[in-house]
Amino acid sequence: MLVALLRGDGVRVLVVDPRCATRADTITDADAMTADLTAPTGELVASLRSADLVVLAVPESVALAAAPALPGLLSPGALLVDTLSVKTRFARALRDSAPGIAAVGVNPMFAPDLGMAGRPVAAVTYRGGHQVDRFLASLSGWGAEIVRLAPDQHDRIVAATQALTHAAVLAFGLALTELDVTSEELSATATPPHTVALALLARIGLGNPAVYRDVQAGNPLAGRARDALAAAVTRLSSVVEHGTEADFDALVAASRRPLGDHARQYGDLCAEIFHGLASEDVSVRSEVIES
Repeated sequence: MLVALLRGDGVRVLVVDPRCATRADTITDADAMTADLTAPTGELVASLRSADLVVLAVPESVALAAAPALPGLLSPGALLVDTLSVKTRFARALRDSAPGIAAVGVNPMFAPDLGMAGRPVAAVTYRGGHQVDRFLASLSGWGAEIVRLAPDQHDRIVAATQALTHAAVLAFGLALTELDVTSEELSATATPPHTVALALLARIGLGNPAVYRDVQAGNPLAGRARDALAAAVTRLSSVVEHGTEADFDALVAASRRPLGDHARQYGDLCAEIFHGLASEDVSVRSEVIES
């Protein structure tokens, strides 16, 4: 996504990947180099030192391994950008080994195929400067909604928005495997909420498992989010099995609390989504019923 957007602005972009030779499906032009950032060759070093923007769209382990060598690889005025889903460890690594480099971490809070226009991009400035301001202005120019966060604040928030959400969807799919229902039966009888849940499950299930594992394993606060999810299910079961109607009302009210003043907005959004499902679902369900 960033390659396409930068090139759309007339910027020459060199893509560096140790798997370039095996990724003809995604890297097809001449501006690509087969190289490893953690073991840079002379050609890669020369390219890095001539660049005014270096984007690390790599796993966290690669970024952390490369951090100590970055001061010797980048030109003095260059900007370093990462797209990591966890920021605290890389922030510490840069503070320890490359404190003089202008650097910002961005985290697009959406899959790249959705496009950037109107969507939030978390931005964590490790060391500011005009280079950071210019890059974030470019993101805004592409339509992104910039949300500025501190490193620990970023990881705390995405533990809720990503790790918890993905865990809930994956747990939903795993729970379905324990119930005596077929996919045909689910499709034919799905309520709007269940249809949306199935769509979320398909979105994650058909995606790259490594991306979702990184969200769960990389964030130091993701375990707490999963524990909270498990505890919430236990609490729900306890109230249903042993509580009163008033207890259940209180549980629903408590679950609504995180919506804050946005409850009505999200309610309207849900209604809009459900209305949009109707026409698309008819053909799917009729095919299932007829079969």
